[in-house]
Amino acid sequence: MSDSSKLEETRDFSPTQYIAPYLLLIFGNAGVQNAPVSDRPLLFWVFATIAALGALSAAVRLKRMCTTHRRHRLPAWTRLLGLFLALYSLYVAYCVINRMAG
Repeated sequence: MSDSSKLEETRDFSPTQYIAPYLLLIFGNAGVQNAPVSDRPLLFWVFATIAALGALSAAVRLKRMCTTHRRHRLPAWTRLLGLFLALYSLYVAYCVINRMAG
């Protein structure tokens, strides 16, 4: 019984769960870079919203990752994956704010 519950709890974390936040951040960043706010404001704000959803999704994913790491011993590379996601989220936020300002 304890083996099945332990297996069930370790399913809470999977590296494939990081795909959605990364894709949202990539699409949002690419769109913001290619749609200047002065020329196409509606398109810019659509991609800025996609980037914001990616950042929100990344924050939720990182919170769940921290909770899972507290409950179970997982490989260290999973924390590295979370670190990359956090850094990329900050980079995309910087790019969006930079495009909005100038």
